[in-house]
Amino acid sequence: MAFSYRRLFFGGNTFCCCLPVRLGMIVLTTLTCLIAGLLSIIIWFEVSSTKYMSPAERAAFVLAGLSETILFVASILGLVGAIVRKQNFTQIYAYTLYTHFFLNILVIAYFSYEVARATSNTEKVACIAAIKDAQAQQQCTDLLSFATWVYVTIAGTILLLELYGSIIVARYVNQLQREKREARAFRSDTDQAFQLKARDGHQYTKLPDPESHATLPILDPSYLGPSSVEFDPYADERPTHEPTRAPYYDNTTYDAAPPPIDEGYGGGTWTHDGIAQEEKAKLKLRDLEEEARSIRTDEHHVGNDSPPPKV
Repeated sequence: MAFSYRRLFFGGNTFCCCLPVRLGMIVLTTLTCLIAGLLSIIIWFEVSSTKYMSPAERAAFVLAGLSETILFVASILGLVGAIVRKQNFTQIYAYTLYTHFFLNILVIAYFSYEVARATSNTEKVACIAAIKDAQAQQQCTDLLSFATWVYVTIAGTILLLELYGSIIVARYVNQLQREKREARAFRSDTDQAFQLKARDGHQYTKLPDPESHATLPILDPSYLGPSSVEFDPYADERPTHEPTRAPYYDNTTYDAAPPPIDEGYGGGTWTHDGIAQEEKAKLKLRDLEEEARSIRTDEHHVGNDSPPPKV
């Protein structure tokens, strides 16, 4: 970002190195309200109470009273605007303060000219003509010069303070404008984010399609002619076998196919008949083993019960 004196003087958010400009705005409007109110009271009281006043002097006092009264009202608006962050009120106070500052420059320049002229005349009349002692003349001249420099110093200090106050007000007005623009941009972006219309004027946002539509698939000729068969979108999802009935329970039909020949964990296939025959063979083998075991047991008992042979 390029360097800018305007941004340097009027774009900051602080004054006196670290204080926020809003605080400066509140303090400045409060002081301006008190000073302008006091001066307006004094000026209007002087206009109303002084009867022996030339038309030029009365016009000057009336203009000064109007200026201070307008500044007093604008200071109240500026104080309210600084508290509630109202941009319009702060701008009214800022423009009034700028105008008052330029009027003060003109007034101080005029009074500086009058003071210099009066000092020169007084020096000629009171110091040179009336006083004959050279040392006393020098003291009189130094006193008048000191009074002139005191006036110039006070007037310059007032102008510098009012200039710095104008810079603080300008910074706060620019800060409010930036905050307002950022809030407006945020609301605009939020509203556009939830709209279906795109920013370039299209009805809907179009995403890039990586597939090319230059070549279309060849249509089956059987689908091109007229057909008396009603289109069924669920034809591919329906089973192709006939429903079976449960013979041992009820007449409820099921859409399940007959159980197929399953494959065991160890490989091979099996059916329910095969399992039944295998179980029957196992039971028959078990019966034969028990019968043979019982025959051997009987023969053993018979051999033990026979009498011993005679000697």
